[in-house]
Amino acid sequence: MFDLERAIQAWKKDLAKNPSLEDTYITELEAVLRDEIEDLVFRGKSEEEAFNHAASAMGTVPEIGAEFSKVRGPTGWRHSHGRNPLFMPALLWNYVLVTLRKIRRQKGYSFINVAGLAVGLACCILMMLWIRDEMSFDKFHVHRDSIFRLISETETKTDLMLDARTPTPLGPAIKSEFPEVKDFCRYQGGFKYGIRYEDKAFFDDDIGTADPSFFSIFTFPFIKGDPKTALDDPRSIVITESMARKYFGDDEPMGKVLMLPNGHDAYSVTGVIQDVPENSHLHFDCMIPLDNMQEYHHVDTNDWTEMFFYLYVRLESQASASEAAEKMSGLIVGKTEKSNISLRFQPLRDVHLKSDFAWDLDNYSQGSYSTLIIFSIAAAAILLLACINFMNLSTARSANRGKEIGLRKIAGASRSDVIKQFLGESVVMSGISLALALVLVWLALPAFNALGEKQLTMGRLADPGLVLGILAITLLTGLVAGSYPALLLSSFQPAKVFKQGWLSGGRGQAVLRKALVVVQFTLTVFFIIGTIVVDKQLQYIRNKDLGIDINRVLTLLLRAPYDVMKNAFLPHPGVLSMTQSLPPGQDMRSVTDISWEGKITEHDIHFYPVPVDPDYIETFHIEMAEGRFFSEDISSDRTEAVVLNQKAVQVMGLESPVGKRMKIAVQTHTGAFEQRPFTVIGVMKDLHLRSLRQPIEPTFFTNSGEQWPWVNVRISPVKARETLRFLEKNWKTIVPDYPFTYEFIDDRVRGFYELERKTKSILGMFTFLALFTASLGLAGLASFIAEKRTKEIGIRKVLGASTRGLVIIQAREFAVWVLLANAVAWPAAYYAVGRWLQGFAYRVSPGIEPALIAAVFSLSIAVLSVGYKAVRAALANPVDSLKYE
Repeated sequence: MFDLERAIQAWKKDLAKNPSLEDTYITELEAVLRDEIEDLVFRGKSEEEAFNHAASAMGTVPEIGAEFSKVRGPTGWRHSHGRNPLFMPALLWNYVLVTLRKIRRQKGYSFINVAGLAVGLACCILMMLWIRDEMSFDKFHVHRDSIFRLISETETKTDLMLDARTPTPLGPAIKSEFPEVKDFCRYQGGFKYGIRYEDKAFFDDDIGTADPSFFSIFTFPFIKGDPKTALDDPRSIVITESMARKYFGDDEPMGKVLMLPNGHDAYSVTGVIQDVPENSHLHFDCMIPLDNMQEYHHVDTNDWTEMFFYLYVRLESQASASEAAEKMSGLIVGKTEKSNISLRFQPLRDVHLKSDFAWDLDNYSQGSYSTLIIFSIAAAAILLLACINFMNLSTARSANRGKEIGLRKIAGASRSDVIKQFLGESVVMSGISLALALVLVWLALPAFNALGEKQLTMGRLADPGLVLGILAITLLTGLVAGSYPALLLSSFQPAKVFKQGWLSGGRGQAVLRKALVVVQFTLTVFFIIGTIVVDKQLQYIRNKDLGIDINRVLTLLLRAPYDVMKNAFLPHPGVLSMTQSLPPGQDMRSVTDISWEGKITEHDIHFYPVPVDPDYIETFHIEMAEGRFFSEDISSDRTEAVVLNQKAVQVMGLESPVGKRMKIAVQTHTGAFEQRPFTVIGVMKDLHLRSLRQPIEPTFFTNSGEQWPWVNVRISPVKARETLRFLEKNWKTIVPDYPFTYEFIDDRVRGFYELERKTKSILGMFTFLALFTASLGLAGLASFIAEKRTKEIGIRKVLGASTRGLVIIQAREFAVWVLLANAVAWPAAYYAVGRWLQGFAYRVSPGIEPALIAAVFSLSIAVLSVGYKAVRAALANPVDSLKYE
């Protein structure tokens, strides 16, 4: 029931003490009357009854009579914002009306709240799209819950080495010996041999190789052919739908013959599958039987020391993966006679996000679970910043709404009614922000896809799971943002509200506002430090002396005799040198079967072999630490000499290695390994051949580059384009059947750190948004505080305070809050970046600079955010200031 008479009487008494509040009271009473009338209508009263009930209380308030006349037409009461839509509950529609009215009356503060919440929700939606995509990898396989990848674990003297490959004969062995293994398949991909069909030739198709059971274990739907038998014939090939169109157009592909490589091997098409989904960690354009690898890569499928393939198993539903791994580890130990090797079962669902192994090159678009968690927390932090803005501004302006709450309570509203009202307003505000957030997502999606290397579309938001998730986050955001203001404002007592001077909001609220600002800038400073350290590490990687010069060196696959290519390329002045050697960045299989004079360690040491020729050291500008490099003029260098790196000398425990004898298991042209005697002729300075995440490995170099199909060419920076055109022209003369395809080695090495660059870009985006959101809230809070201190500022000016001094007084308080936020953020940020840097064997020291930069930057942003309002208040006419209130 209305008790407007009491509300009006309280208003009149208060107005007698302070006549300047007349306009404010009229506005507040008019708002309360509108809301209460609408509430009566929604509760079942007729419009005429509701209006007359309220109007009867207004006889003594002529000032508001004019306002009432605006809302009553010829047929009676009409709503100020239209009638309640049939699809919306009455109470919710009331909240919508009240919220829209508040937005219209408080445009500045409403913009800050809506913009902040929209940015936070947009970040969350983008993250939900990304997480949904990352978590969807490999879920389309029918047997996904029973498929595992086997990981090799080798315990060395210093650490535990994890390899995504397993001994080649392991698959058939476990299938025959362990009944819990329902099926297995070995896989290796990424081969680009070049494929021909009649007069068509393409060299960009990814060729995979696997056991015939591959298409029975994994679900790649067949358009033509039988998945159970498609790879039974050694010269069969299964192609994707896109590849079929590329080679055969609209012709029937089944039975057609494709030639690879070099046009010598004929493969008959026995199946056509749908294109491999983007959310598959296995990517290929065609598949051939695994037995062909014995010919192309000299793989011995019976050699237990050979690790070439990735092994997948499908277990029986009741089987235990951990027990199976333990039993299979015993099998490997028995076959290899090495007790330091074991197996781990990796569920298929973990392959995309939880793989960090020494050899996992065929894990397409490999993700990072920790990075996903970091970015999700960052998105949630941006949303939290926006919620803090909402709470801060709502509590800061609580005095402005105190009269309204007092009037509502006098009119009969209970505390729960007020809580519902404010939570409803907050949820509606969150809903409005959601609409703007969807627009922001649509605008930002192309840039976000470029940063994250994704193909996300707005259409994915139609997914029922995402829709429910977005609505749940929006609702939760509204409730979180409005919770404290609702509880605070609903606790106001009308008697206290109407007392003269109750406008400060209370000491407790001021402390809370300061605490919330500190939280905001703590998160912001955390982001700033993280972004600076990631950038600093990337600069360190970019500028670090690798011990090898890879700039302007291109690598290409050898398609003709090396001597012919060398004689054709070297005469050009732009070609400085070339070598037939393993290029940097190319992973090699480690070997442990090595002995040397004075060897005392019983632990296996993993050495990495690098086949080179005598031109290797000149082409890559490498320095020797001791002894000499290979020479064309010394025939024994080809078969009996070896060069070690400094790391190898260190782990071998040799003081004077030159001249020492070693026995090394080397791979022959048939693919088999055999031990041969070598003499150490030199020690090369340590150089980084792989990512800086890994430490420099013990490495030995042999003069056997001619056994490997890589050619590395150093070109001059002068007229580089002209040199490349020359190389292409001569290539076409020597190898007319293959296109001139090459890769600059520095581009390959930069690719090692693509995840870090992606992290820096997205973290930088979050940092900017955090700064924007925090600054937006700070500007709104500064505006309110400047408004509340108008009279104080006027008095200070009258007493002689300067404009500069007044600005400093107002900005100083905010500066203290931001400095406190820095002090809180620094330890947490340095701990987090320290953990991140541990992923690199060679890393930068963060130093104090990121913290100082974050402090200066955050302080500058805060001062700029509050400066405009502070200057404006300081420049105001003191006469007008003293009239305030």
